[in-house]
Amino acid sequence: MTSDFSLALHILGFLTASADKPLTSEILAETYGTNPVVVRRVLSKLRNAGFIRTQRGTGGGSLLARESTGITIREVFESVHEKSGILPRPPGETGPVSEIISSYVNDLLSKAEEALLEDLGRTTIAEMDEKVRPEICAFLCKREN
Repeated sequence: MTSDFSLALHILGFLTASADKPLTSEILAETYGTNPVVVRRVLSKLRNAGFIRTQRGTGGGSLLARESTGITIREVFESVHEKSGILPRPPGETGPVSEIISSYVNDLLSKAEEALLEDLGRTTIAEMDEKVRPEICAFLCKREN
């Protein structure tokens, strides 16, 4: 999985929790521990996929464009993942036996990837938020004390 994927989930989770309050790339970058430029690159991908919209001007920032109950983690993955496939494939370039084994392993990896994508397709951002928000809140409360 990519770091863009992790950041995209972070962004969508925070936008879900923000309850229609726009969040800036600076705030999102600070909470993730990265540069706002990196966040803006992922925000652009999420906007192109139709998950977020941008509100300009004073008090502006990013907002969800769709309900988090209607955004699957698979959709998010596919919107930011730039390579084909998820798992690295053996090349099978060293001879006929290697090609046979590589073909077998590649079939196994393809089946594993499809199973993973199917599972990600059954989980929404809202479900992710419901599971992780209590842990995040507990962590942040400990830091403040």
